[in-house]
Amino acid sequence: MRVELLFDLEKPSLPADNRAIFVSFLKKTLEQSHEGHFFERYFAGTARKDYSFSIILDKPRYEGERIQLKTPRLKMIFSADDRNRTGLIFSMAFMGMKYKKFPLPEKNAMILKRIVHVKENVIISNRVMFRTIPGGGLVVRDHSRETNRDKYYVIGEEQFEEKARQSLMRQAMEAGFPKRLAEEIKFQPVSGKKVVSRLYGIMIDVSAITFIVEADSMILQYFYQAGASSRTAIGYGLCSIIEQL
Repeated sequence: MRVELLFDLEKPSLPADNRAIFVSFLKKTLEQSHEGHFFERYFAGTARKDYSFSIILDKPRYEGERIQLKTPRLKMIFSADDRNRTGLIFSMAFMGMKYKKFPLPEKNAMILKRIVHVKENVIISNRVMFRTIPGGGLVVRDHSRETNRDKYYVIGEEQFEEKARQSLMRQAMEAGFPKRLAEEIKFQPVSGKKVVSRLYGIMIDVSAITFIVEADSMILQYFYQAGASSRTAIGYGLCSIIEQL
């Protein structure tokens, strides 16, 4: 399932560090749907969430800790894997948020005005060229349990290709795919650049990138629907399909 959520803002601005806003919106969406029945399933623990999103802004201009927009509008592209009805659950919940004011910092607010369902691609190939959607990027990281710190890798770095492959392999196994299929995943960067992104008060390195993944077609479909690699549930990893090879 892939939808575009079209919002109006009361003021044409947002905090520069704004991912928490959209995570909060998703939480509120499930809190108010079906008496909160599905909230704990997605937000009570640390299990991987089978969805991703990206925020598209209208000609953003960065001014310190704020972003000024040309018009008071924004678009959230939300995509989810449907194997566990995640797409259906959120799709129904979004309907309940239409025309409701969602408060933002500095006396601003956003209102969901339209929901547009996007036709998805069905992957039948074992080799696909993807491109990250603007507003997100591919996050490739190693987490050290000893130091509780993350190391981020970006396109152009020596270890990026192998670290990205390992990240996709872990993601596939966490999503329930057999280990033997996950170990067959191959990753090849095509082109891209490093982008610095604000995340909960820190700056992280991500890759705005075109890349090729070779894997079982069901795993590729999962990456397309749920986002690829790390931090997908906070707005990274969402991709479009350039070509099935």
